[in-house]
Amino acid sequence: MPDYGLYGLVIRSDRALDGLAPAPAGASVDVDVVLGRGRLDTPPWERAAPYYEEPTPEGEPPTLVVRRDAALGFIFRYADGTEFVLDRSATTITAAWAAASTLADTATYLLGPVLGFALRLRGVLAFHASAVLLEGRAVLFAGPSGAGKSTIAAACAAAGVPVLSDDVVAVRMLHGEAMAFPSYRLLRLWDESERILFGTTGELPLLTPTWEKRALPLGRAFPFHELPAPLGDLFLLAPRADDPRAPYVEPMPPGDAFMGLLANTYANYLLDDAMRGEEMRGLDTVVRGRRVRRLVPHADPARLDALVAAVRAAVADAAPR
Repeated sequence: MPDYGLYGLVIRSDRALDGLAPAPAGASVDVDVVLGRGRLDTPPWERAAPYYEEPTPEGEPPTLVVRRDAALGFIFRYADGTEFVLDRSATTITAAWAAASTLADTATYLLGPVLGFALRLRGVLAFHASAVLLEGRAVLFAGPSGAGKSTIAAACAAAGVPVLSDDVVAVRMLHGEAMAFPSYRLLRLWDESERILFGTTGELPLLTPTWEKRALPLGRAFPFHELPAPLGDLFLLAPRADDPRAPYVEPMPPGDAFMGLLANTYANYLLDDAMRGEEMRGLDTVVRGRRVRRLVPHADPARLDALVAAVRAAVADAAPR
């Protein structure tokens, strides 16, 4: 069974997963992943307490339902029939999916929301962000879905700046220093992002035949940084603006910066009170003494190169942290 390194975890899977780096030889396994196909043993889960339902328009079924059992852990049920079971300590993840889905579809869930929540169960601070390597440090772009995190990371990569992670950025304290860990060699882009970046539509391959997002492989033309990096500056993405000053970077009061980052931690809608308290303490440690600024993109996609230049200039600024 292959072992992979992802988000600072060593993951052992019973099936090969594309785009993941092999784990160091002899490294201890953190998470065992079993990727089946048939249905999971669901009767015990029917008695489990409802934990979360993804909000949907009235009258439509939820796209995700999560149940929790104090002894068993959690079950994720997606509307397409894909299911994941995580034990309480996130050391084992078991998956099953319907005949209409594929291993690639299931892996897309696994590498994003499922492992993202596994990080949170294991006490790892994780951001809903992309990260690139500038000045030897991991620079984060945090924001909600659709804010442009992956698009900015791809624009940085096109300018020769290595990408460290997309969508999920795991941060751990090692020897007193906050370190950001790499994800996989892929950026997930909407058609609009492909058009903005490359002037094409539909030329990039779909993540899977049933998903709308497209895959931009990382490694050669678009560099990827495969090792952990010290955490550097953090940028909170603002809505795109027609302001003639845009794109620009502006400072944030510490309280606003903390609350903005707190709103953009990963899978925070699944945290209980104890996990939320641990998150706030971890975030306070990470943010203290670190620059957090607001990044305001321009509504005109032609100014994307100027945005990358503004980020580079802000990171290179030697102002006190």
